[in-house]
Amino acid sequence: MRKSILKTVLFVMILSVLSACTLPLTQATPPAVSDEEMATRVAKILTEMPQPTQGLPTAELPPLNTPEPDPTLAEEVVETVTEAATSQPEQPTVTQQPTATSDAVPTVAVTANPAFTPPADDPRSKLGSPSWTDNMDKDTYWPTGEDKYTAIDFKDGQLRLTGLTTTDGWRLAATEQIANFYLEATISTGTCAGTDRYGLMYRVPVAREANKGYLLGVSCDGKYSLREWDATLGSKGTMTTHINWTASNAIQAGSNKMNKVGIMAVGDRMIIYINGVMINEVKDATFPEGSFGLFVGARETTNFTISVDEVSYWKNPTP
Repeated sequence: MRKSILKTVLFVMILSVLSACTLPLTQATPPAVSDEEMATRVAKILTEMPQPTQGLPTAELPPLNTPEPDPTLAEEVVETVTEAATSQPEQPTVTQQPTATSDAVPTVAVTANPAFTPPADDPRSKLGSPSWTDNMDKDTYWPTGEDKYTAIDFKDGQLRLTGLTTTDGWRLAATEQIANFYLEATISTGTCAGTDRYGLMYRVPVAREANKGYLLGVSCDGKYSLREWDATLGSKGTMTTHINWTASNAIQAGSNKMNKVGIMAVGDRMIIYINGVMINEVKDATFPEGSFGLFVGARETTNFTISVDEVSYWKNPTP
């Protein structure tokens, strides 16, 4: 009985092995899909994808907060400028220099005339901040040392220009050339007399040569003049006088006095200002633009020296 069962089981196992050997060795290849059918399937997939129900929000930057200008600021600036232009200068003070002998030498402080007040139409008070200014703290713009006619040195925040001969000599500032401008220098005299002179040279065509230009001069005895120099004319150069030496109450005459010397040049118009007072005007177009500088002439006082506190210019003013 046991042998019959074993034979039956063995027979079933042999049939199973033989059935497995008849399975195919490879899988059937799926049928090819045409281009049209593939496009149809892709379109169906895209159609069935979920779509957003609302558009994305568009972000906007918040408006910038622009501060309103302070209406009192401009008024404060104007008031400050006006007050500075019309304030009364202090009285000059005289102190004695202590010495071991009775021959004390007085030292006179150079100040503006206490009786003089610049007028309301002083160009400096109307033109605002200058285009260029030099407070003479350093020798940045000026050639120092000595030549045949002049000597320059800097001391105590001032440029000191000394005349070494009776002939006018000048030094030019190393700046840009300017055409239309208001140019002003604050100049103090040392010991001087009579026709000792000083002032501005301007519209010098070639700074390196410095052989042409206008000279606005002020003398120790309270006169002013406007001349035109051209070293290329004649055997020794030609000095043309536009305004001969003329007295003016606007000038502070004498030793140890300070004057603000100004010239407004616009086109062919040249308007002369002394201490803010318009004292004369001429027209000439010989030199339309150029460099500028300072000049001095020790006509009567040996080594006549001027001290310059400031030089400034304003470009393109309206006369």
